Amino acid sequence: MRVKRSSVVAQGALMEERRRSPRYATGAGEFALLPVAASVQVLDISQAGVLLRSQQPVKVGTRGRLRLTVGGAPFTAEVEVRRVSQSPAESGYGYRVGVMFVDIAPEHRHVIERFTRQ
Repeated sequence: MRVKRSSVVAQGALMEERRRSPRYATGAGEFALLPVAASVQVLDISQAGVLLRSQQPVKVGTRGRLRLTVGGAPFTAEVEVRRVSQSPAESGYGYRVGVMFVDIAPEHRHVIERFTRQ
């Protein structure tokens, strides 16, 4: 692929490109995944997953990283959305989101095991 440094036309005048790194055109179909933080409320937790309450709908199959504190210990896991339903109106949030753990470090699995045994 040949790339040529571009010039920019601003208000009719030709200006030299001043970016430190040039931009490159991408082919059709290229995309990027951007990490987006969402604030959710944890309703319950098990060794298999978590039920969350969210203001935003989430598509079933979506994967993400869940970070929270369980019984005073930090916990992180890769999760996948398995179920989404509307929350009761009185809750103040729009959706209940059931997520399943798909990747958990052994030390974080122990955090869940200790918490669910209490």
